[in-house]
Amino acid sequence: MRDTILQYLADRLGVEPPRAGEAIAPHVRFDQPWSQWSLLAVVAGGAALVVWLYRRDGRAPAYYKTILATLRISLILLAVFMLSEAVLSVDRTGLPYITIMVDDSASERIADQYEKPEVQGELAALAGTAKDAAAAAETSRLAIAKGLILRDDAKLVRELQKQHKVRLYLVSNSARLASEVDRPGDVEPAVQKLREVEASGGQTRLGDGLRQVLTELRGAPPSAVVLLTDGQTTEGEPLSKAAELAARKGVPIYLVGLGSVEPARDLELTELLVDDVVFVDDAVRFQAKLLARGFQGQKITVRLKEREPGSTDPKADREIQTIEVDAPADGQSKRVELVHHPKVTGERTFFLEVDPRPRELQTENNRIERAVVVRKEKLKVLMVESEPRYEFRYLKNYLEREETIDLNVVLLSSDPEYSEQDRSALPSFPAAKEDLFAYDVVIVGDADSSFLSQSQMQNLSEFVTEKGGGLLFIAGELFNPLTYRGTPLEALLPIELAEARNPAAVGAVAQFRPELTLEGRSNPIFRFGENEAQSAQIWQDLPESYWYLEAPRKKPGALVLAEHASATGSDGKLPLILYQFAGTGRTMFHAFDDTWRWRFRSGDRYFGRFWVQTIRFLARSKLAGQRQAEIQTDRRSYERGQPIQIRVRFPNPGVAPSNGEVVVQIERNGAGPRKLTLNQSPGTRNVFEGALSQAAEGEYQIRLLPPPVLEGPIPTASFRVDAPASEFERVQMNEPELKRVAEATGGKYYTPLAASTLLNDLPKPSKVPLDTDPPIALWNTWPLLGLFLTILTAEWILRKRARMV
Repeated sequence: MRDTILQYLADRLGVEPPRAGEAIAPHVRFDQPWSQWSLLAVVAGGAALVVWLYRRDGRAPAYYKTILATLRISLILLAVFMLSEAVLSVDRTGLPYITIMVDDSASERIADQYEKPEVQGELAALAGTAKDAAAAAETSRLAIAKGLILRDDAKLVRELQKQHKVRLYLVSNSARLASEVDRPGDVEPAVQKLREVEASGGQTRLGDGLRQVLTELRGAPPSAVVLLTDGQTTEGEPLSKAAELAARKGVPIYLVGLGSVEPARDLELTELLVDDVVFVDDAVRFQAKLLARGFQGQKITVRLKEREPGSTDPKADREIQTIEVDAPADGQSKRVELVHHPKVTGERTFFLEVDPRPRELQTENNRIERAVVVRKEKLKVLMVESEPRYEFRYLKNYLEREETIDLNVVLLSSDPEYSEQDRSALPSFPAAKEDLFAYDVVIVGDADSSFLSQSQMQNLSEFVTEKGGGLLFIAGELFNPLTYRGTPLEALLPIELAEARNPAAVGAVAQFRPELTLEGRSNPIFRFGENEAQSAQIWQDLPESYWYLEAPRKKPGALVLAEHASATGSDGKLPLILYQFAGTGRTMFHAFDDTWRWRFRSGDRYFGRFWVQTIRFLARSKLAGQRQAEIQTDRRSYERGQPIQIRVRFPNPGVAPSNGEVVVQIERNGAGPRKLTLNQSPGTRNVFEGALSQAAEGEYQIRLLPPPVLEGPIPTASFRVDAPASEFERVQMNEPELKRVAEATGGKYYTPLAASTLLNDLPKPSKVPLDTDPPIALWNTWPLLGLFLTILTAEWILRKRARMV
């Protein structure tokens, strides 16, 4: 009754009617209110006085006096009403806000592969992709979020709009208002906008986004927030921290978790290492790092493939070799190696790839490629020997038959007629530098240095150091290398001659089998089988040797490939096969001379393979144009915040700094340079590694700074840093975080398939105050004055009729 009277009064006084979704609440307010005791004293005291006065007057009947007393008390009340300056105040209230926030960061593109097929199917049905099997398998997290909001003709939005003002936000780099739904007609445009949303945000700032929404609605906090997300915050304030503000404002958060709670499953191949230039039938080693998440201990298939020139169809790639390896533990890497003997020349594109596994996060990083130039040309080899010993005879006969070798020999002790009778023989060692430089490899056997002039030995030195040629010394009991002291050849030997001696001069030499070092086992010279294990076994089964030169000390930059199994010297086990870089070329020393024994029961199978691979190894510097240093990164492109692994490798370990570190300069286009120190990789002498932890977006150039001082162009490399899809570093749904937020704010957590009760679980809406209209004065209005005068006049007339005046 009271509300009806006040509403009628507001209408009569011209108060603006409520707009859509609003309501008005009129009420009387006193601008000059009396205190409780004053009001009680005036009203109660006045009423008591009036009643007492009329009861004493005996000239009128009792009912007549009651009417007069009522009129007099009404006058007192009206006087108090006017003295209190009563006004009509109108409060306006509106519909409460409710906020729906959808995560549109890049991680919402992920199509999770669930362990239970029925879950996959139900989520695809929710997203509307269940009709197409391929689309169902690629149902993204964002598609599921859209399906949840838009199912049943956007029932969620339509029902909420009836009692709320609905605000739809997108949150990734920041929170952005996508649409407002205040009227039924706003639903369809909002639905269309949501359908067009793509998951492209480079960051997920859930905490910052929630705080932003709560701040924007500071005057009227939303009755609830519905957030659809995977819960992973990659930048800014954590969601649970921002939820504390929501709890203080009394805003419950209802969260729908998108994605799988299972750890991310991913396979990745990186850092493919292979020579840029190889030869036909070379044992070409393809080495890469295998990274795995979620597959520890499982068998992983690694394939080596080759693409036909001009082909763009991956299905046409030719599979060369397949191996199985155990997946490493999460966060660790495993070195994988496959070997190929190319048969076709030209620039070839090779791939290493791992087979995709069920529920794997992404498959784009399962493959890595490299272009390799395969060459087929005869290598020009010159052999120099004093006497036709067994090693010389068997090696000469084999190389003459080998179609990839163009052989010439110089037998220093031969008759003049020898060169005329043997098609590969030369009458003397080349005197002209140009003639010597035409060869790729020179093999010096037990040659008497007195047959060579100083200029010829100097030319041989320049052949290696300047032209990049390969030089191999095969030790002998007569001349090589003991008689080379003080000659230009001494500097080319990878051993020190000061302590070298022939052990057979003082007693018999026990038979032995050379033992491969770690460096030797990985060197292509000793690749006799399809893999390292097979090669090692073949090496162990080769016939033993019966003589060696004892050279206990090697040059500082020399690398030992094979050593004596038991005999030792001042530097440890005696080296038997070792090599070094000399200028731009390579020199090698064999301390024994009976590889010809390897032909026993196997013919040229291992003997020939060993020597061809040795010659190609020595010739590669000259033919391929040996770089003194190279810079590599483990990837070509990175995301901001991702560490950048940088490696500097010196093919010639003698050029590598001896202090264990190198410095590179890293420069971004449009910004100043910065320096990074790389440290020597454990177990190596020529590899230096380091990581750049932080880099902004852009294109970068890396260049090697001196020392060392290198000849030729300065080594450089480049890489690119993009905005983070660090989104893909932690991709499993952060369910614990979502549950914490729901509990802290009085909301609730759902999986998409359990969110059917969301609409009923939301808090009941209540009107929220908007503003108050300007007050309308009642105490000084004409109607109120008229009522006062009317009552006063009526009392006077009645008193006069009763002769009480």
